[in-house]
Amino acid sequence: MRFVSFFIMLIFLAGCSSSGDNGNAGHTSPTENPVSAVQASPSPPASPAVSASPAVEAAGTASIEDQYPGFVHKESFDLNGQTYEVYYWNSGDFDYTQFVVAKNREILFDSKQQGLSFEGGDKFDQAKSIWAKALIQNGRPTLLFSLADNRPESATIVLEEIEGKLQVTVNDDVLLTYEDVDQDGELELLASPYSGQVPLGPALFAVYEFKNNQYIPNRARTQQYYENQLVIEEQHYKTEPEESTFESLMDVYLILDRLDEAEAKFPEYYKWAGQTAGDGGFVSVYHKLIEAGTYDPIKGWMDKLKPLDHTSPHQ
Repeated sequence: MRFVSFFIMLIFLAGCSSSGDNGNAGHTSPTENPVSAVQASPSPPASPAVSASPAVEAAGTASIEDQYPGFVHKESFDLNGQTYEVYYWNSGDFDYTQFVVAKNREILFDSKQQGLSFEGGDKFDQAKSIWAKALIQNGRPTLLFSLADNRPESATIVLEEIEGKLQVTVNDDVLLTYEDVDQDGELELLASPYSGQVPLGPALFAVYEFKNNQYIPNRARTQQYYENQLVIEEQHYKTEPEESTFESLMDVYLILDRLDEAEAKFPEYYKWAGQTAGDGGFVSVYHKLIEAGTYDPIKGWMDKLKPLDHTSPHQ
């Protein structure tokens, strides 16, 4: 009897175990392991805006460096209390072929997306490793980029922040500089089509003003600028009678088309340098060049000035 009872108990236990497995087969609770279900989903494709090439559309919480890798250089500037960062990429033979500008970690300008096509950019200051010049001009944050597209002469791109947006205000084959022309505490833009040479081959810098979204030459201010420079350079030469200061003085006379006045003052210029006519000194050398007319004529150059281009002549 004990054997029969034990056998019946085994049959009973086996039946209970079988019915429990069947009750759970093929069933999953709606709330069971939801994280595992999400992890099993295929990963979404990467955004096309996030790539080795920078793009303005790629925003988000990730740092600019993470979103746009591969830059060869980065620099920061503080302008009007705001932080501007410039990132550079290079796929050519010069320092960079593309740049992106960010303000307070938000991208404002992508040279490639804005259609700026150029062969390559050069550091603005090779000795100090400054890649772009940053300044306040016209009361606005301004960035100047020096290009290699017009070798051996200069080509320049200028960006200015106008109404919260960085705009191209200059994209031309010119050499640019900024100077307080009228001593009012504000910088003016000066541009020359070439850098000049010696002797008697000066750069022809003209004063430009921003009107109707374009820089146009101001002949009257250019004339006055050189009238002032004549006084400054003559005093400079008198204080430091060297070849470099004399060259600068003669350049201004040439720019103003007043070399005849310079010739009349040569006795004084010899005296300041402690030289005499025909002694082979630098004053005598320039005197002979002027008498022989050994220089390129530039008479009337101010009347031929044109507005600076702000489109993309290099495309």
